[in-house]
Amino acid sequence: MTAKRNTPVALIRDAAPFAIRAERGSDVVAREALLDACFGCDRHTRTCQRLRDGRAPAEALSLAAVRQDGRLVGTVRLWHVSAGGRSALMLGPLAVDDDCRGLGVGAALMRRALAVAK
Repeated sequence: MTAKRNTPVALIRDAAPFAIRAERGSDVVAREALLDACFGCDRHTRTCQRLRDGRAPAEALSLAAVRQDGRLVGTVRLWHVSAGGRSALMLGPLAVDDDCRGLGVGAALMRRALAVAK
């Protein structure tokens, strides 16, 4: 007869597989709610927002991370700016839903944004 092993099991939160895709018009409400949750409702008063006011994000550089159930869990945008007379891209905002932090969502968004920017 063999003895039963009493092996402790570490509980982990549910895995959150996600896909990175171009932001869609249907993402606006969820994106704005995520940004408010991450940066606060006063985020529109910050200096970085002043730099984005009146501009559209760079073409193809607004990305969304979406779970398999369709829920938006991350966002990143890049913006064309001029710095010292040279063209550049400005990051912001990059946000990840609190429930999905530590799962690589932000890193995946940045890697994709940088790849598309090249």
